[in-house]
Amino acid sequence: MANKKREKPKHLGRGLASLFDPITSGGAEAVLKSGQGTLSAKTEPQMLKTKSELGMLKARSALEMLKTRSSLGMLGSKTALGIDISNGEIKLALLKKGKNGLELLKAASAAVPKGAIKDGNIEDAAALAGAIKELKKRNKIGPERTALSLVAEPILIEILEVPKDVPGNIRQFVQDEVKHYAKLPIQDVAIDFCGIKSSVKSGVHRALVAAIDGRKISESSKALNQPGLNIDAIEPALVAYIRACYAKKIAKRFDRNLLLAIVHEGTVSFCIFRNETLDFARTKQPEADIFESDKCCEWLAEEINEVLQFYELEVLDKREKWEVTIVTDVYNESIGHNTEALRTNIEGAELEVRTLEDAYLDTPVADTEHTEKPSAIAVGLAMKVLNFPGCNLNINFLPPEATEVKTARTQTLVIANAAAVIFLLMILSIGFFNIKVRKVNENIKQQRQTQLRQNAQKGLNEQTFLDEQIADITGKLNSMNAVSGTGALLRWGQILDDIRLAIPKTARITNLSSSSNSKILLKGKAFSYEAIHLFVDMLNAGEYIESASLIGTQKDKESGGLLRYSINCSLIQ
Repeated sequence: MANKKREKPKHLGRGLASLFDPITSGGAEAVLKSGQGTLSAKTEPQMLKTKSELGMLKARSALEMLKTRSSLGMLGSKTALGIDISNGEIKLALLKKGKNGLELLKAASAAVPKGAIKDGNIEDAAALAGAIKELKKRNKIGPERTALSLVAEPILIEILEVPKDVPGNIRQFVQDEVKHYAKLPIQDVAIDFCGIKSSVKSGVHRALVAAIDGRKISESSKALNQPGLNIDAIEPALVAYIRACYAKKIAKRFDRNLLLAIVHEGTVSFCIFRNETLDFARTKQPEADIFESDKCCEWLAEEINEVLQFYELEVLDKREKWEVTIVTDVYNESIGHNTEALRTNIEGAELEVRTLEDAYLDTPVADTEHTEKPSAIAVGLAMKVLNFPGCNLNINFLPPEATEVKTARTQTLVIANAAAVIFLLMILSIGFFNIKVRKVNENIKQQRQTQLRQNAQKGLNEQTFLDEQIADITGKLNSMNAVSGTGALLRWGQILDDIRLAIPKTARITNLSSSSNSKILLKGKAFSYEAIHLFVDMLNAGEYIESASLIGTQKDKESGGLLRYSINCSLIQ
């Protein structure tokens, strides 16, 4: 740092959080140290013991990461796709994880459809999803597990030092703190956080927190979570870039502090690493025209200097070496052209300027021979799905309902496959019975000839028995031919799916039977008459059920007062 005396920046307080534009109410001081929770603000908080949450924050972070990987199926992934949507482009990076590390299989890019993104938010998610699918198809990329960069403004990224005496549970405490951020809605906020270790103090519990407008991410994820996209995670670009460059720029750098300033889609993200650990993070949204004016470099240098000054005056016990890396998108070419001016204005630190086009040089795939170079953010996103070791930051804004949709699709596919297997078995059975009939007919002829030569009465009795056997087998064969000929079996997957969607949570099916291809009899138990009538109404609304009627109900004394029910359903032919 420079030897001249500096004044402490007036707007830098504890945790530097006053730069997050908090509401100037009684909770502003709390915002200086706040961090965000892991669920939507609409989600009912889980009451956990404060002492346990404080003492096991790091362990909980690891468990959540393992749970996320398990639920997303990431642990067995060998290849993964990262999709960076920024700077008016869709950028893909397909990575493979092998014994020798990461390999870039493909990199591709295409323009974002006109009107799909406006003011940093997704306006036409369907058009965006279509463009992504077309880009994948053009580059022959299959349904790989995918991580997508977050496209939503504004976004809050901050580090929380969890107070030891926090009242209630941490999730509720964090949720209350987010309400002080002026640019986010009070009611519908999507929040996620992960535990991080302290860079200098032992026993301090800290968390990296991110929060956005939940409505923006919920609506767009519905359209983006289409078959063929297979999205497993939605992550802020800052976290993805940190993961991508961690091995080359952050790991084993104990002799210096690293400040990253990432200019991305009109938002500037600052983060500081000390002793390989994230020590400070914040987001800043300057005026819309700041990057189009000559004041761009001056403004950015002032912001960086304020952070350096704060660390020199308030945090560091001694002067330490600083390295500053600025990563900027192509809208901000003036930053690259004024690198020397930035070096002059940013005092006492080594400066490196990267664009998002050459930032891949700091990633594990820097030596790629592909003509089209990958986005560093897309590389970091693919590394998340591959569970590549490194920064241990885990932020995911994929809504829970999106995971439920994927689960429902999987269940439907399983049912459809089961129905196909049953149909195949039916066809094989018909062939088997045809052969059996032919053999029986041959035996009949032989037995007739034998019996005719023997006792007439005995032959008559034997003839009667054989005729009955033929009639029985022929009847079964005709029934099976009728079933296979109706084509009704092709809709059993959809019919069972209608029943699954219709049944209330307080009702269960104990028996399902069908005497023909036109009706199904459902028997089961429920907690209340309301649940039974709701089940009947929902069945009547099914796409493949023509009508449903309640046959009868009665109390089951043996099961603690539950109600038995019988429902008859007519199927659409």
